[in-house]
Amino acid sequence: MNKTRFRDRIVAPAASLYSRGLTFGSTGNISVRIDVGWLMTPTDTSMGEIDPEKIARLNKYGDKDLHQKSTACGRQ
Repeated sequence: MNKTRFRDRIVAPAASLYSRGLTFGSTGNISVRIDVGWLMTPTDTSMGEIDPEKIARLNKYGDKDLHQKSTACGRQ
């Protein structure tokens, strides 16, 4: 599964939670485990307004991956 697909799989449920009134303001985060670490929603962002491009990729230690590749989830 490519990086865009993973990000879309975060945005859709976040928007669903927001539209059903199950979250409000900028409460909570959603993350997905990938082979090289994690994808995580940004802090202080409404679940109804998440931009897939703003979802951070973290390495397996939880540090922001500053060397993100444009390949699918870090696979060569």
